[in-house]
Amino acid sequence: MALDPETMLQHLQQAAQQHQGAMEALLRPLLDAREQRVLDWLLDRYRDPAQRRWWDVHHALFSTLFACALVQHERLDRLVVSGVILHDVGYGAIEDKAQWDSRDSRILHQQEGAPLAARVLAEIGFLPQELETVVGMVAVHDNPYLGIPIRGRDRLGVRDCDRVYPTCALSFYREVAATAERWDRPREYLHERMIQFFGQEPPFGAEWAISDECWRRVQARVERPTYHLTAERVARQFERRIIELAAWPGEGFWALLDAHLEEENL
Repeated sequence: MALDPETMLQHLQQAAQQHQGAMEALLRPLLDAREQRVLDWLLDRYRDPAQRRWWDVHHALFSTLFACALVQHERLDRLVVSGVILHDVGYGAIEDKAQWDSRDSRILHQQEGAPLAARVLAEIGFLPQELETVVGMVAVHDNPYLGIPIRGRDRLGVRDCDRVYPTCALSFYREVAATAERWDRPREYLHERMIQFFGQEPPFGAEWAISDECWRRVQARVERPTYHLTAERVARQFERRIIELAAWPGEGFWALLDAHLEEENL
């Protein structure tokens, strides 16, 4: 199989569709009745491509599966799960989905997502105080990208569940395929991602030591995971990216990628 950005994106989209059913089957037994209704609403909304980016279903399932584990491990408010399910629903308001990562889109999708989440939760029967809690999570989950810190254990839990996603195989290689610079130097992009998550002490050996130039370039985006479970999950995902990129662009790369996609999704 050719290794080029277009082929990569096609492969990732196929993988997202292929694994959706199994991911949903794993998730549903972990949800209570109200959370199931929240997920049903989201998946029904996402049937309309205008209401999502192509990876949003995969992102929602992936991050919510992790949320179920994090809530139990850290004894967070169970409402974190509903917050994670709904956190990116506001991207439906962004007309040009290619600009999803801009500052304006980061702001707008939170502004649009919060009242939409409020309506959905009210219709499902969440109590006013519960609704207020989840809406607050949705309204601030991307604030660190805007230079605004998030406060509160549960809101930080939602943030961790959101940020565990960019280091998974599907998201990482989607971002690699997005620009020629990343495609030509995927290891350099991986290194920058490591620094963004672990600061000046990424736990991956001397070959990933950080130069002063690299630190100056990346330090403004450093945001360490709040919870140890998140840091462990991110580290495992980075370790798989290291293995894959050791084979890039050889024939063995695709086999490694597919194996890791399945491991991380299922």
